Amino acid sequence: MFTAQITQKYCIFWHGLLQFQSTFQGSLICDKTRHAHRSLPRTLPVFRNMASSGNGSVPEGDIRPYQVVVAATRDMGIGKDGKLPWNLPSDLRYFKEVTTTTSVARKRNAVIMGRRTWESIPHKYRPLPCRLSVVLSRSGEMGLAPMEDVVICSDLNSALEFLAEPPHSLSVEKVFVIGGGQVLKEALNAPSCEAIHLTDIKTSVECDTFIPRIDSSLYFPLFSSEEMVENNIRFSFSTYVRIRNSAEDSTASENTDTLISNAEAYEVNGDLLRKRHYEFDYLKRIQEKIESSDTSRK
Repeated sequence: MFTAQITQKYCIFWHGLLQFQSTFQGSLICDKTRHAHRSLPRTLPVFRNMASSGNGSVPEGDIRPYQVVVAATRDMGIGKDGKLPWNLPSDLRYFKEVTTTTSVARKRNAVIMGRRTWESIPHKYRPLPCRLSVVLSRSGEMGLAPMEDVVICSDLNSALEFLAEPPHSLSVEKVFVIGGGQVLKEALNAPSCEAIHLTDIKTSVECDTFIPRIDSSLYFPLFSSEEMVENNIRFSFSTYVRIRNSAEDSTASENTDTLISNAEAYEVNGDLLRKRHYEFDYLKRIQEKIESSDTSRK
């Protein structure tokens, strides 16, 4: 029953998106990228956890809902020797756009990460600009000098509780968990995880750090970009949204309208995925023309 409802409503929803996609691609082929990009919405919606009050606020004392942003292989490998085993500038740009974009100018987002992830960020990029960085350390300290826009918490739960309290419950619009492996193992599929932004690495890459698979009984694949290739790595961007609070929850069919509402709101993220794909595809075609021209001259 639930599948039928989703299929019927999404046929209408995706038809509109495909019309937009066709128009957008035509604009790029006609070399009108500047105008096509300007027409795109620049905001991502604030997701509301299915167990929240529904008014967008975070009641004091509650756990703050969050979204996960991660790049992983088909077997959910995310790293090798403490580093990313791929070089994807497009993924880094997408990560920045997703984690910095807010619907209210005076607000910002927070990114939660483990100590090793923090230390893996080059010094010149720490803390990540335009975001509140929440670093997890079991000891509650890292020997760091006081730093603006950086908060240290002992674990994920304490970080989410901290962000649910004033002033951050009012000043932080969205919360993203970004790594590393141990933090993602705890965060992925957890009750407060309301959406997952996955960079799906389709090329086989050796990894030594893995995270759990996305639980298909809890999340619905809302968007997926077309496949891209960069530095010999095939990948695509996907967004999953929560449709059940738990695997035992039988109320998903009653939340169909909520899911469709989220889908309509999240259309701007679909725009972002399409924009990133077409930007990449457009530049790739230009590069191919240049290389072809160079070859013909030889």
